[in-house]
Amino acid sequence: MTKLCELIGRGWLRVALLFALLLLPNTAHADDKISDQAKLYFKNGVDLIQATPPNYQDAYYQFKLAWENSHSWKVLGNLGLCAFKLERDGEALQDYQDYLKGGGKQIDTEERKAMERDSLLISGNTSVVQLASDVADASVLDARAGSSVPPQTYKLDAAGLELRLRAGTHSLTASTPDGKQQRWDVTITPGQTLVHRFEFNAAAPVPATAPVTPPPATTPSTGPEPIAAPPVAPDAGKSGGSPLRTVGFVTAGVGGAALIGGVITGIMAKGKSSDATKQCADKVCPTAAAKDFDSASSLATVTDVLLIGGAVLAAAGVTLVIVGGNGGGPAQRASAPRLELTPVVANNAGGLFARGSF
Repeated sequence: MTKLCELIGRGWLRVALLFALLLLPNTAHADDKISDQAKLYFKNGVDLIQATPPNYQDAYYQFKLAWENSHSWKVLGNLGLCAFKLERDGEALQDYQDYLKGGGKQIDTEERKAMERDSLLISGNTSVVQLASDVADASVLDARAGSSVPPQTYKLDAAGLELRLRAGTHSLTASTPDGKQQRWDVTITPGQTLVHRFEFNAAAPVPATAPVTPPPATTPSTGPEPIAAPPVAPDAGKSGGSPLRTVGFVTAGVGGAALIGGVITGIMAKGKSSDATKQCADKVCPTAAAKDFDSASSLATVTDVLLIGGAVLAAAGVTLVIVGGNGGGPAQRASAPRLELTPVVANNAGGLFARGSF
């Protein structure tokens, strides 16, 4: 008893291991008949837990065999411990509850408190995940990102599988006996209830096809199809300016420029004539004055040509603008009168050359 109390002071785990180990071979109750094979599995599990480092994975399977060959509640404490270390939290929670219920008052107080604390830790840090499959005999491999625990395998049958998984990112891979696999990646936060179904026999989706639009219904024809009238071209005269008007504006502009030039040359001619007259005395003019009179005469001739030609061009331009403003189709414009005026300037002469059709 003194030794047992010392062990209790060091921690519930070691007490649970040795307590169950000591009780198994020395039980005196009829319902505690345990086979030698179950005891051997149990001892193997204890040795694996006490190894350095502890081998919880192999110990789990040894305690599981001990339970299947004995169904003694005394095995469940160590089985639950291994399940807890391997993050098989749903199994650990159930094993702890069954162990405390089966042991009753035989469970040490400190050991009971320690298991109850672990049970609260499991409940607060996990979520329930319900899995199903359209294949009756499948397995599920669970791997949690960042965990040092090796991935754990579970049996998924026709009744489904309920797991209690710790918070984190999990990759659950379901496999069928014929080698098919499906993977489900899920991020879990505590307190959730998640549901997922693995569909191995789902038919491949049929690619969508564009709907076929039926041709429009036609009524029986009682005669030949009417010939559609050719489209009427829009009147070009209405859609833009008339070419005659454009020519008229240009012609009027040239005429205006000629008139202005005529005014300028006229002023120059008058100036030259005045200069020449000032050089003469008693109607006798020097040679230089004669040259100025000739220059003034030439300028006067150019002035006359520019003024006459400018007036004619301006008048013609105004006429074309008025005629072109009447519009009309292409045929009318093609038959419209045309007039071309070309000014001609020569020494001491000038004129305006006109050419056109009517």
